[in-house]
Amino acid sequence: MDEHALAGDQVGVVEQGLFNFWKVAAFLHDGDLAATAYVLDQRPDLTKDAAAQALANAARAGDPPPLGAFRTFQVPVLDIANLTGLDLGPLPTADRLPTGARAARRWTLLESYDDITMPTS
Repeated sequence: MDEHALAGDQVGVVEQGLFNFWKVAAFLHDGDLAATAYVLDQRPDLTKDAAAQALANAARAGDPPPLGAFRTFQVPVLDIANLTGLDLGPLPTADRLPTGARAARRWTLLESYDDITMPTS
């Protein structure tokens, strides 16, 4: 995987940068090491002109800059290791994201708790 990770056909490309944050959660599940990984994409969902107008409107009203919508993805732990260049030790092999889900749809947009994929056993 290169420095850009595909986040699904409809979502497009999520680039590393100031608007993206990642989290790897490591925990014990039935006494075994387990891990899950997530990316939060905070890129503004506006065109440059619309973003400039929104900032100007907020400034005129004396309001703080508006926060844009954000998207959260469940991703393979290995993708975080590849994107960041970090050695995550045993965490990629402890990934609770089922192998089939990793192959079929590497990055899953999370819109509710029910969208999180984790095996039940």
